[in-house]
Amino acid sequence: MEENKESTLPKRVVRTITLTQDDLSLLDGIERVMSRTGQRIKTDSKLIRAAIQVAHSTLHDEAFDIMEVAERVVKEDGRTLSRFLEKDKKAK
Repeated sequence: MEENKESTLPKRVVRTITLTQDDLSLLDGIERVMSRTGQRIKTDSKLIRAAIQVAHSTLHDEAFDIMEVAERVVKEDGRTLSRFLEKDKKAK
């Protein structure tokens, strides 16, 4: 069952990006908004993924729900999922 959850994760690619201090400040602002949803989105990669999804929806005039975006980003993060699985194992 655990392997099934991990196999449904999107393929993750490591890519180096360069950000300015202004970019980092904007990420901090995104983190504050996303944390209001109740999701813990502290890592830059999760914040960037959330911002990409919101920007994509905005550019294509698609409606989006910030809570859905936050939940998807957290669920698709491999490190977060592995922590959830460990907690689940310990609970049983």
